[in-house]
Amino acid sequence: MHPMKYNLPVITSEVYELDPQRYELRKGNTEGAPLCSFGNHFKWIGFDTKTKIYIRVTKSVFKRLILLLDEDEVALHEAHHK
Repeated sequence: MHPMKYNLPVITSEVYELDPQRYELRKGNTEGAPLCSFGNHFKWIGFDTKTKIYIRVTKSVFKRLILLLDEDEVALHEAHHK
């Protein structure tokens, strides 16, 4: 069982390394994405493509996943949230 944060499983680097293609980042305002505990959208939220559930990722996993996204998509999204 994974540790939990905001009622979502947390994926660590060790778990991520077992199957890196399984996980991806999605925009926090994607339909069906959970809200944070304060009722706001996350900027980015992890997604497990095998179990089809949203997840939290550690900072080290986030840094790796964000590099896989299209740079223009990230820039547009970040500019929108400034």
